[in-house]
Amino acid sequence: MPWAKRTSRSIPSVGSRSATVEINDYSLGMNSFLSNDSLPLKNGGTNMWRLAQNARIPTLGDYETRKGFDFHSDAAGETADASQTSTTGAADQAVSNTVRIAKKVVFSTTGRCTRLDVNLKNSASATGTVMVELWSDSGGAPSEMLARSSVAASDIDTSYAYEIARVAEAPSVTATTYWCVAYVQTTGTGSYYISSTTNASTGLTSTDSGTTWSAASVDFNVKAYLSTTGGTLGLHRAYKSDGTSKTLFAHGTTLRSVSDATGALTSIKTGLDASATKYRFTGVNDTVYYVNGYDGLRKWNFTTESQVSTTDYTLICEHKGMLFLVTADDPNKLVFSNFADYETFTSTDFIYVPSPKTGDPITALVSLNGYLLIFTRYKKYILTGSDNATYTLEEAPDKKGTYTQETVTHDKNFVYYLSDDGVYRSNGSEAQLMSEGAYQEIIDISSKEDACLAVNKGRLYMWYKSPSSSANDVCRVWNLNFGQGSTDCLESYDTDAYVARAVTAFNDDDDFIVASSLVGQAFYQEQSSNDNTNLGGDIDFLLQTHYMTFDNPGSLKEIRYWNPRFDSQSGNYTVDCQYAYDLRDNWTTQSSPNLQGSGSTWGGGETWGGDATWGTTAETQSQLYVPGEYRRIALRYKHYATRQPVGFLGHTLKIQVRRMR
Repeated sequence: MPWAKRTSRSIPSVGSRSATVEINDYSLGMNSFLSNDSLPLKNGGTNMWRLAQNARIPTLGDYETRKGFDFHSDAAGETADASQTSTTGAADQAVSNTVRIAKKVVFSTTGRCTRLDVNLKNSASATGTVMVELWSDSGGAPSEMLARSSVAASDIDTSYAYEIARVAEAPSVTATTYWCVAYVQTTGTGSYYISSTTNASTGLTSTDSGTTWSAASVDFNVKAYLSTTGGTLGLHRAYKSDGTSKTLFAHGTTLRSVSDATGALTSIKTGLDASATKYRFTGVNDTVYYVNGYDGLRKWNFTTESQVSTTDYTLICEHKGMLFLVTADDPNKLVFSNFADYETFTSTDFIYVPSPKTGDPITALVSLNGYLLIFTRYKKYILTGSDNATYTLEEAPDKKGTYTQETVTHDKNFVYYLSDDGVYRSNGSEAQLMSEGAYQEIIDISSKEDACLAVNKGRLYMWYKSPSSSANDVCRVWNLNFGQGSTDCLESYDTDAYVARAVTAFNDDDDFIVASSLVGQAFYQEQSSNDNTNLGGDIDFLLQTHYMTFDNPGSLKEIRYWNPRFDSQSGNYTVDCQYAYDLRDNWTTQSSPNLQGSGSTWGGGETWGGDATWGTTAETQSQLYVPGEYRRIALRYKHYATRQPVGFLGHTLKIQVRRMR
């Protein structure tokens, strides 16, 4: 065929193509389920993270380090077990970025270490956080770090005082040798001092950041505390009409109250049944009623604790002026009290859900919008009406069930719950799957009956056990205000989240109170005053993209211009900007830009016309690049530290796609 008669076709370009990608909006959160090349695209990139760890969205699209635990209560059974308080031959021992001390700690019994007190002072204008760690022993020296806490610079005075470092991860210890290690966190300056004594000579020092240790010929003033092993079994914030409020929690065989002022514990009831593992509470008529499946129906009126009924109940809920309870020996039987008479039960006032002894027990009760939602292990039912004459029990259109009362929570409009195949939101008639972004990971959770859900200030939290853990230690966080359609934003995967129970203190500005999964102890979580520390421990902040193809999965490409932007901070510390390629999980740090802002601030002493630039720099920007050409490129931002927040504002990328060959 003559060339002139051939069909005309365009000739492909052989030149390189470049594109600039600006990604500022990550309000869709993270997604670890969708395949790498299926994530939703925006401007050639994606506005979903593959992983957002220990991170929150403070404003639309931005991400920052989450807030952690703050002290609320002492730990149950907490006592100083191994201490060195002698002042014989007292002297100063410096600790800094590179100089560390190790104090030998020999516990007398088995328990969990929840606190390390260190005798510190700052007489040389040192700056930065003092890290306090517990290490195992090997060959007479620190071997493996078991827990980390810290003391803030603002807490250390110019004269010696025992500073408290509380340990959220509460490691299990035995009657053997451990080490308390102290030093200054990276970017701190100068030296703090820990007091030494010649009363013993078992202390060690290191001048190379703990790589090697030498005998110090002295000992150091440290107190190590042990607490009773076992997670919190129940948590409640109690309110009285006169304004009195108290946090209650059950641990072991004791129900305790917490002093809001000091965190001290008071025993309300001892000698409860040791077989009880789950306590449930409700407050009505200036009285807290509670059940545990073994000790009958009990009450506390803010003064006296007593038993109301010897019948054992597992669940309790106040609904329309009555108490509803589920009997322990007949788990499909729902009994209810007389109206406004919460301690009187008529023998005929009960309902079987759905019928006697079905093998599908009632697992949770929720009063929502005038209805009583009744969960069984595999189904859900709705109780309507106001008394025995008008009650109607219907199977809910949303038929999914849940595991326990702790795997259900609610706000004013919706109930949220963990079922076999995911986390759902429902108004009683329609179930919406919320966990698409971590679908298989949620399904694979072991011991789902030990998970705990709670709603607080527009976020849904679910704590559960990681694969290697025997107690809840991780958390998924959904932001209920952001998302797309019916899909809410899976905002973060939190680590070091040792939570067994959680409540919102609705009469205390919605303070979030959580209880430990390791010991009997309550914490405040995510208070605005928290300085990005987990009771003194690290917050391991990490943001990671998927392996981006920039619409050309088969072509080699390079990122010639990489401009990440961060909030400027007052502290002198860095964030690692890393890249990996071609699905290899081979992360390389390309740069670690400093986040410290610059410029004069209000109240800093500068005057108008004095050649000062007003206001600390709002953004820290870095002009980076990714060396080499790859088909898929992932980026991440990493900073593991305490009291050092990172605020990510977005990144700009200039992509060069290799020409065809």
